[in-house]
Amino acid sequence: MKSVYDDWTGNVVQEADIRSFDPEAVRAVRATYVSEHPDDADAVSGMDDQAFLSHIGVLKRGKVTVASMILMGKASEKVLPSTLCIRWRLLDVDGTVSDTRSVNGSMVLAVRKVASIISNSTVKIPDGDGQSFVSTYRIASLTEAMFNAIQHQDYTMGGTVDVIERENESVTVFSRGSFPDVQPESFVKGQNQTMTQRNSFLIRCMTGIGLVSNSGAGIRNFYLSQIHKHFPLPRFSITEDTVAVTFPGRREGSLVRALDIHPNMEVQDIMDLDRLDSGRFLSDKRMESLISRGLVTVYDGVPCINPSYEDPSSRFSKGSDYDAVMQLLKENGSVTRSDVVDVLRFRDRKGLSDEQLSVKATNILQNMRKDGRVAKSEGSTRSARYELVG
Repeated sequence: MKSVYDDWTGNVVQEADIRSFDPEAVRAVRATYVSEHPDDADAVSGMDDQAFLSHIGVLKRGKVTVASMILMGKASEKVLPSTLCIRWRLLDVDGTVSDTRSVNGSMVLAVRKVASIISNSTVKIPDGDGQSFVSTYRIASLTEAMFNAIQHQDYTMGGTVDVIERENESVTVFSRGSFPDVQPESFVKGQNQTMTQRNSFLIRCMTGIGLVSNSGAGIRNFYLSQIHKHFPLPRFSITEDTVAVTFPGRREGSLVRALDIHPNMEVQDIMDLDRLDSGRFLSDKRMESLISRGLVTVYDGVPCINPSYEDPSSRFSKGSDYDAVMQLLKENGSVTRSDVVDVLRFRDRKGLSDEQLSVKATNILQNMRKDGRVAKSEGSTRSARYELVG
């Protein structure tokens, strides 16, 4: 097809009209739009399909666009490349392909079809004093990953979205094209990202309908849903010409055990522990923070997730600051001023600065020395270690 605009997905398809759309796909788009835009439901309820699709911006002056054909086109229409499809493959435990299917036509329907093919069992996870049931895969995450691949795909490279299901292990969604120069984890932290976009017309259509989330919220939800289910976090693999996201389908590993025992950990701590558990780089500063708070322990020089970790915010929440520091001393036998600052930070409800917390820690330790509760064993004032007396 001859390109009229820089963005191929915004081109008008002259040889197509409203009859080129799959009626089931149009109904699905209507249902999604009304669900995401309830205030507009009455306005669009009386519109015919052409008026509705023009209203939501997938047509141009009433004309069929490439984007609209990607989302709703019939499989029998031959106006788009035959490589535009979702290809699902099932690999057995030995990595051999045991089943495969390619779904052409409307990508809205193709995503739903492939999501329904994937085996999705229910598992039990600890929930307080009892148990709850969760699905191995969150359907919303799988569909969002496929829709993300469709909207960001580099269609000059063919247009096939590959979905690889490894039996009882994982699901991976592959798309063609590069990824912006940002880390997927940055979306979880809520950092604003400026991303260059290909297929801008298609992206606007899919976002306007409600098929995908805005500003990386979908990626954030990939991580949060895995945390909620106590599963390993998603894995991104990014090369110059492919982007892949893998959703682990097995509850295994030290991180999962930590989530079972301490489901209310901070998201940043969970992501740091995941980096440690998967052998990826973790800065010295973050590692020291995890160790100082008991989330990580060191065995023979090797840092490991500490399954017996107890959140200091609950362990040291009773009594005064003095009492909390005494509790830390009873557990460890000795402390540094930095250890005391960490405990005070957990207890702090006034938003004190690090400098203020440090002064407070020094005052508490000096009072303990006066009371005969601790003795300075080594180091200068800044690096001194204080041991419990008696």
